[in-house]
Amino acid sequence: MNRLKLVAALLVGSASTLAAQAPVTSLGLGYPVAPLDARAAAMGGTGLCLIGGTLSGRNPADLRGFARPTLGITYAPEAVDVKSPGESQTTGRSRLAIVQAVVPLREWTVGLSFTAGLDQDWSVSLRDTLQSSFGDFPFDERREHDGGVSMVTLGLARQIGDFSVGIDGSLLTGSLRQTFFRRFEVAVDDPGRGVGSASGEARFSWSGFRARGGIATAIGTRVRLSGQIGISTDLKATRDSAGDAATYEFDMPLAWSVGGSARLAENLLASAAVGYADWSATADALEGGAASDVLWFGAGLEYVGFEVFGAKMPLRAGFRRSDLPFYLPGEAQLSETAGTFGIGLEVGGGRAAFDLGVEIGTRGDLESSSVEEGFRRLSLSMALLQF
Repeated sequence: MNRLKLVAALLVGSASTLAAQAPVTSLGLGYPVAPLDARAAAMGGTGLCLIGGTLSGRNPADLRGFARPTLGITYAPEAVDVKSPGESQTTGRSRLAIVQAVVPLREWTVGLSFTAGLDQDWSVSLRDTLQSSFGDFPFDERREHDGGVSMVTLGLARQIGDFSVGIDGSLLTGSLRQTFFRRFEVAVDDPGRGVGSASGEARFSWSGFRARGGIATAIGTRVRLSGQIGISTDLKATRDSAGDAATYEFDMPLAWSVGGSARLAENLLASAAVGYADWSATADALEGGAASDVLWFGAGLEYVGFEVFGAKMPLRAGFRRSDLPFYLPGEAQLSETAGTFGIGLEVGGGRAAFDLGVEIGTRGDLESSSVEEGFRRLSLSMALLQF
């Protein structure tokens, strides 16, 4: 029992050191994942009312962009370089960004999707020396978080004159497993004194609900515009570790976004979008964390003049910027910027499409927020039409 108390005191004493080493995406409730396919990711993360259709989950009204039944899946691995004062390391993660099926039924379209919501997958290893009244103990530590919040969404859109109107409902679900292991060496000045090792585990399950409404319209044959707004219930986290049950609630944001696309020339498409989410209300429920509202925007271009063996191969490029909702108290709010580009390939006479998106960017700033990340993310999408 005395050893357990000592270890608990040592862990509390080094909390700030550990926080400085953890990835930016570990803060608060995790990293908000945009529900984008590779085409939208390569065009600046827009994903709203793209001419030709997008298997992104930005707006339920955009389901009317598909004339045929379509099934798409997007996988998005990411490499991250974490920098903090006096320390740097490389980590990574992968996620299934979105899986979506779309079925048009005359003037109606039904969509069913599974998307990532808040990514809490990360791991960090560090070596440090813990100074205390019991002595100075060098240690190695590894912390892992595995899980996050996902959304299962059922959407419905209808064509009404020149407008498409959509609604959807999402179940927020998922789990989180937190583990740590710390191995202490003997005291620097007293080789006969040691505290051994410490480890722990906690498990949580997530639940909640989100509802959205959206509208989209065409202006002539060259321009499409859309917008959406969504509200959510509180996100509930139920701690179901053995002998330690508890429930926590977090305010989820009101969020909106608007955007569209325009055909500048026969082979050139431009897109742009902007969105907002009021995450600041979540700060009251966070322990040791801060939260602020988020504004994001992006823009991109798509050129469809190239062909490979008779198949269209679109080229895409763009730029995006987004605030991040969660950050360390007393530090500046974090932001994320990225340059984007990618290619696509239509095969089978347009019955299938493969898309690749690449995002290269940074999060945070060492000078203002004491932490900085460089990241490289791939988005790989496959879509089947008339499945």
